[in-house]
Amino acid sequence: MVNQAAIPLLTPYKQAGGGGKLDLSHRVVLSPMTRCRSYGNVPQPHAALYYTQRATSGGLLITEATGVSATAQGYPETREHVEAWKPIVDAVHRKGALFICQLWHVGRVSTNDYQPNGQAPISSSDIQITPDGSGIVYSKPRRLRVDEIPQIVDDFRLAARNAIEAGFDGVEIHGANGYLLEQFMKDSSNDRTDEYGGSLENRCRFAVEVIDAVVGEIGAHRVGIRLSPFLDFMDCVDSNPEALGLYMVEQLNKHEGFLYCHMVEPRMAVVDGRRQIQHGLLPFRKAFRGTFIAAGGYDREEGNKVVENGYTDLVSYGRLFLANPDLPKRFELGAPLNKYDRNTFYTQDPIVGYTDYPFLREDQNNTIIQQRYHKSNRDKMVLHHQAAANDDQAITLLTPYKQAGPGKLDLSHRVVLAPMTRCRSYGNVPQPHAALYYTQRATRGGLLITEATGVSATAQGYPETREHVEAWKPIVDAVHRKGALFICQLWHVGRVSTNGFQPDGLAPISSTDKAITPDGSGMVYSKPRRLRTDEIPQIVDDFRLAARNAIEAGFDGVEIHGANGYLLEQFMKDSSNDRTDEYGGSLENRCRFAVEVIDAVVGEIGAHRVGIRLSPFLDYMDCVDSDPEALGSYMVEQLNKHEGFLYCHMVEPRMAIVDGHRQIQHGLLPFRKQFNGTFIAAGGYDREEGDKAVGDGYADLVAYGRLFLANPDLPKRFELDAPMNNYDRNTFYMQDPVVGYTDYPFLDEHHHHHHDSNASSA
Repeated sequence: MVNQAAIPLLTPYKQAGGGGKLDLSHRVVLSPMTRCRSYGNVPQPHAALYYTQRATSGGLLITEATGVSATAQGYPETREHVEAWKPIVDAVHRKGALFICQLWHVGRVSTNDYQPNGQAPISSSDIQITPDGSGIVYSKPRRLRVDEIPQIVDDFRLAARNAIEAGFDGVEIHGANGYLLEQFMKDSSNDRTDEYGGSLENRCRFAVEVIDAVVGEIGAHRVGIRLSPFLDFMDCVDSNPEALGLYMVEQLNKHEGFLYCHMVEPRMAVVDGRRQIQHGLLPFRKAFRGTFIAAGGYDREEGNKVVENGYTDLVSYGRLFLANPDLPKRFELGAPLNKYDRNTFYTQDPIVGYTDYPFLREDQNNTIIQQRYHKSNRDKMVLHHQAAANDDQAITLLTPYKQAGPGKLDLSHRVVLAPMTRCRSYGNVPQPHAALYYTQRATRGGLLITEATGVSATAQGYPETREHVEAWKPIVDAVHRKGALFICQLWHVGRVSTNGFQPDGLAPISSTDKAITPDGSGMVYSKPRRLRTDEIPQIVDDFRLAARNAIEAGFDGVEIHGANGYLLEQFMKDSSNDRTDEYGGSLENRCRFAVEVIDAVVGEIGAHRVGIRLSPFLDYMDCVDSDPEALGSYMVEQLNKHEGFLYCHMVEPRMAIVDGHRQIQHGLLPFRKQFNGTFIAAGGYDREEGDKAVGDGYADLVAYGRLFLANPDLPKRFELDAPMNNYDRNTFYMQDPVVGYTDYPFLDEHHHHHHDSNASSA
């Protein structure tokens, strides 16, 4: 077992001096990398997933390069960009990490197509980059006039101000990798004869003016820089890189408390057939009076070595961190690393090659952590957690469940994510931030059920079109990569709607023309239109086609929503069904529509892929039945006709108040006994009640809604009997892609690392 004391990369780092912002739990920095995942140069919600995946409490992340103006090809210069970054920055901060925004200007590394009005890119000279084998031909640049340079300097200053307004902890000026500032600094790309060319001081003047302006705007303690004096990217080579690097460090030292100097190693040398880091940064490290970050081809062994011998304070990792979102954890455990895929570095896919690289499997991680727990008897909390984790008999919720017969359910635990309306789709199309929401709650061998997803335009939902199928695919794939099963809930809202949400402003459809009685919420649903008998087969077929589309999108199955006062339940319950045709009156008639939907969906995708949710006891949306026991029993009887039906998911009666406390009434036992398959109970369960329900055989699985919403690591919290986050009702149904959706915190990772280190050092 690796002892943390032997891993210098994982030792804390606190910046000297009172003004320093760097107080880190480890030395592994996310390097800035161009990822091409912004749309129209505006960062998207999927960036929140990318960065929070790589954020740890006390970690340091540097963004992809973000431009300072229209000619820079980037984005922090406008109000739109600031507002787009804010929720991403907030999400990273909620993970406890520091977040730095890298500011760049590409200069001549561009084409006329990317420039305003098709103009030539700007640079230190009119020397074009020599085409290489990549197939990219950069346009011939235009030499910046001396009188234009102050505007570019001011662009950096304003971009820095905007970055701080967006919530970033600081900025990194990109003075490396062949971009604009380096085009001025290096003598191969700067043939000017004015005050910005010729001597080393002149060539560095532009970069120094940018540094001074940004420091003047936001303070030296918020400003870092990245430099690569040895590199030859984009035809940027200097005849004396040591002198260039030392001159720039000398300028940085003039700003007391400058945040950091981030330098890139010379290109690797090949020694005995192997690539080796040349370690050329030592003179700059010795000259710089502040925090030094080394970058360039480092792995775990090399990173540990350079921190231990004082060659650098921190080490930044690019491709390794790209492919291993849990890189510090893998370094800690000496775990194998995922390989990166170069083909996906610069694509625009919001998931593939961006947020889909796998974490260490939960079981791998737990095995190592539990071994560490066994080494320590000094920490009572750790011992308590170990006992809870290892005593499966005490936590039946966390015992495996395998469905009998050809069923698809082979689960590692019994804690199910219940379907919940979250309102985070745009135009009814699921967005990349849904991938974060669901993967946060996905565990290997877990079962997740989506938010209710409609079957047609009148249903208000989305699996009915090609656009919706394609939008769901990467989300489903992301959940599957976490090892979880994913079920798509299909619904039709029926009369729980308004004319404004219906096609052409028509009335919502229902079993009846009776409107839902307005309640105190302020929501008034429109008076519905009674479905004609000849229209019902089309709705049945909508469910069938939606089920087919769900399977095409990659879901493991579907759940038919026959609960909570929506269309199918509007037909089933006698308070909301006043029909006199074959779909009204008797219990069999009222359930006919739901049964036809079940039969059609089973016929399309197979009983082993179909579950249903029912709530015979509830009174949501004025849907009450005079004999809920008979209704539930009749529906279970219909399900049993389909051998291998995936599951029956039932909601408890409303809680009773007993001695001033809310208590579950446990009214589902007759249905549990009657159903010939997997039974899921839902409705107000907590850890204790859920454990009891499974232990007593009352249910096979227990679905959790609001608790799982507010605690994305709910199974882990149940395992450790850890405290729960409180949910915020005010954020249940808003459209914010982060707040109240993906920003609920996990158990404090730093806390667990503390216990792990205590255990391992025993």
